Amino acid sequence: MKLSGKAGLFFLLSFFGLGLFGQEFPAFQDKPLDVPYVPSKPEVVAEMLRMARVDKDDLLYDLGCGDGRIVITAAQLYGTRGVGIDIDPERIAESKENAAKAKVGHLVKFIEQDLFEADFHEATVVSLYLLTSVNLRLRPRLLQQLRPGTRVVSHNYGMDTWKPDDSSIVMVNDTSHNVYLWIIPANVSGTWEWVQTEGGQKTVYRLEMEQHFQWPAGKVKVRGMELPIQGVTLTGDKIGFKIELEEAGKIKTLIFDGRVNGQTIEGFVQVQGESPANKKPWKAKRDPLTVKPLDSEV
Repeated sequence: MKLSGKAGLFFLLSFFGLGLFGQEFPAFQDKPLDVPYVPSKPEVVAEMLRMARVDKDDLLYDLGCGDGRIVITAAQLYGTRGVGIDIDPERIAESKENAAKAKVGHLVKFIEQDLFEADFHEATVVSLYLLTSVNLRLRPRLLQQLRPGTRVVSHNYGMDTWKPDDSSIVMVNDTSHNVYLWIIPANVSGTWEWVQTEGGQKTVYRLEMEQHFQWPAGKVKVRGMELPIQGVTLTGDKIGFKIELEEAGKIKTLIFDGRVNGQTIEGFVQVQGESPANKKPWKAKRDPLTVKPLDSEV
């Protein structure tokens, strides 16, 4: 059964309220739990899925899945494939039972495993309801395993100095719940070089960038000048910036946009104020020895 819109959400809220996910059980198992089991309210789950823009083409991993409600709801509302991971065998058994009752067992699966041993590199969306301390332990693994553009959504707990790309507040029975969204950024740190041909003359550009999560900064060395890059944007593997280059006593603004693919950035450059039809291709290559890890604080 696939549901959509307000009718689908109303059905799910009623469904949860009737008891499919209504009971909480103490965890009796040998492995220690990093986080006590507290399920997210259905309204919060709906907002997490909305903010992460989950759809049928996604693969959603819920790390610390509890009773499975996030991946089950995504499967019901959007036809999304999902994987729930939890260290508690009782929660995994409960998740499988809930998936069977919801008739989405063909779309979701649940794995009993330690989060810090899990392989979730195939995910396009990751959901979390952990503690900040656990998020910080998990943060390097998220940045290492997930591809640029993957969305990470968390209920209530942040990532310290890795600030979210978006956030919202959900009110449930006069209690506020925070929802945070991060988009995994490409690593663009290091030194990049490319050659532009203008009027038959070749010009070598050297871009040096530092990066704090999704916020890179740096400078371009060209024709003996050092120019700061301005208006930098980085969303997943898409980067954009501009530089102001002086030519014949006039300032010319070059606007670069491109897509990061490992050690290359490839895209187009155009002069501000000129027709987009005049934009030219550019392709930069990075010295791999200059790359720095995105997360050096944990």
